[in-house]
Amino acid sequence: METVAVIDFETTGLSPDMGDRATEVAAVIIENGIIIDRFQSLMNAGIHVPAYIESLTGISNAMIRKAPPSREVMEQY
Repeated sequence: METVAVIDFETTGLSPDMGDRATEVAAVIIENGIIIDRFQSLMNAGIHVPAYIESLTGISNAMIRKAPPSREVMEQY
C-alpha cells in the first residue's frame, strides 16, 4: 500500500525572513491512487496581502480577516 500526502500553500510572497506568511493550506491524502482525505483552509497570519498576490491567488485581505488564525488551522490537521 502506498500513501502520499500532497500539500499546497498560498503565501503573501516567497521570503519568510522578510515577513511573508501563508494565507491558505490544502492537503490531499492519496492511498493507492485514490483520494482518501482532504483538507483546505484560509489562514489569518495577521499581515497584509499585497495587491499583486491578491491578483495572483484571488485571496483578498477581506477573506483573510475572516479566516481563523494560522496556528489554529495548522493544529486542526
